[in-house]
Amino acid sequence: MAPKEDSKQHPMPALKNSPGDLSLQPEDLQKCSWDQLLEMFSSALKEHEQLDKDLQHQTMELLKIFEIWTQVTVSRDEDRSYKRFQTRMQHVQNSERELEEKKEHYANVVKAFESALALLK
Repeated sequence: MAPKEDSKQHPMPALKNSPGDLSLQPEDLQKCSWDQLLEMFSSALKEHEQLDKDLQHQTMELLKIFEIWTQVTVSRDEDRSYKRFQTRMQHVQNSERELEEKKEHYANVVKAFESALALLK
């Protein structure tokens, strides 16, 4: 239940910063009616609600950017991993081929020595 209001309306005290600013001195509050206080509180609340909505919107935009960034990072890492895997596979295949060539070469060297020994006998 709201207290009785004076029959005379007091003008709303000048606010320091903005319509939603509730930083009043005690003597300023004594000059306000309940309706004026309600008006001041409501306007301050609306202002802060709008600020909150703006912050939520900015946060959502930043989260979208972050999500895109993480997807690009994951994709880039997958590409790098695949290329690294291909490089390793090529290295292993080249090493196996070189080993096979060395094996054939040594087998040919052994045959050549055997032929040379057979000629000496």
